[in-house]
Amino acid sequence: MRVRDGLNQPDTPATGVSSTGPAPAGAPERSLAANARRAQIVEAAIETLAENGYGQTTFARIRERAGISSTRLISYHFGTKGELMDAVVEEVGLRAHQAISRRVADETSAAGTLAARIEAQVEWVAHNPSAVRAMYEVCMNERDAEGALRYGVQATARANVDALEPILRAGQESGEFRQFDTGLMALTLKSAIDAAIVRMARPPRLTPAQCVHELTTLARLATRRES
Repeated sequence: MRVRDGLNQPDTPATGVSSTGPAPAGAPERSLAANARRAQIVEAAIETLAENGYGQTTFARIRERAGISSTRLISYHFGTKGELMDAVVEEVGLRAHQAISRRVADETSAAGTLAARIEAQVEWVAHNPSAVRAMYEVCMNERDAEGALRYGVQATARANVDALEPILRAGQESGEFRQFDTGLMALTLKSAIDAAIVRMARPPRLTPAQCVHELTTLARLATRRES
């Protein structure tokens, strides 16, 4: 399962295409209805995870939150809790990826892209607490048959580094950034973003704007060309 522009731990893994997206052109009308039902169930699962935690997220609670008549409707679309958790990870990751991509789409410089990506990521986390919490609950609790975590934090960390490193390389190639190890710099910025997100959640809290200011200043000073 590939991980996309993450949310940190609030970070986020995700796969390529949302399972709750629109049906392909020409698909039967019942597929559109099925997609709508899947989206309804996934949204209810996200809210249930955020409110109750992974261990207390049952099909019965999801059914109640979704306002559907039977847990069999959930089982019809998602045979196991694990399948539903996969859909949650996919959907939350896709939402974050789309929001961040829109924010950086109009940037024409590496420095602008880096700053916009940091801003978009911090703001997405700040404005989507239920989705972030749901992702965290799945990543830290969903296990395979052998008892190992299926997601954990490593995949989400790699996702953020993979998103940052191409921006850093592009800045070096264009002459905007100084020469440095892009892998190490990406890890450093990723860790700083993680720390800032924690500061938004725990006293003494920083506002998203304060975090963005500090992070983008750090990125600018760390990457700028030496005079």
